[in-house]
Amino acid sequence: MLLNPGEIKLDDAISLCKEVLIKGRELNLNPLTATVVDVAGVIRASLSEEGSGLIRADIAYAKAWTCLAFGVSSNKLRDIFEAQPRLSPAVRGMQGLADGKLIPTPGGLLIQKDGKNIGAIGVTGDTSDQDELCAITAIEKLGFKVGHIQKID
Repeated sequence: MLLNPGEIKLDDAISLCKEVLIKGRELNLNPLTATVVDVAGVIRASLSEEGSGLIRADIAYAKAWTCLAFGVSSNKLRDIFEAQPRLSPAVRGMQGLADGKLIPTPGGLLIQKDGKNIGAIGVTGDTSDQDELCAITAIEKLGFKVGHIQKID
């Protein structure tokens, strides 16, 4: 079997999801869902805590997908769209093209290793900033780098 060198490994994807949930419990957040996708957008792992809402896995996937589609964190994309309100019609059009998978809110981050994107993670369940904090913590704990991180004020 050939592996894409820019692809996240299954064990790492599972570990990332677990670390997100651990951080969520440490912070006493609402139930979280974390989804990790490879560079092709294929789901490598997804975990939801008891009490997670019915569409949380879809939202987590969409946050990760958004990062891959635009090459930036979902937080950065939100900032771009908010700074340019004239883009609202374009964003609606992109939503249609993306079959609803475009979610430009914090909680989606690119995962990098050796300067390459190897996947993306999407986290949802609490406030978007808390979702993103849990994703950052998991990525860094496993020794990966966060791609296009936007500072949380």
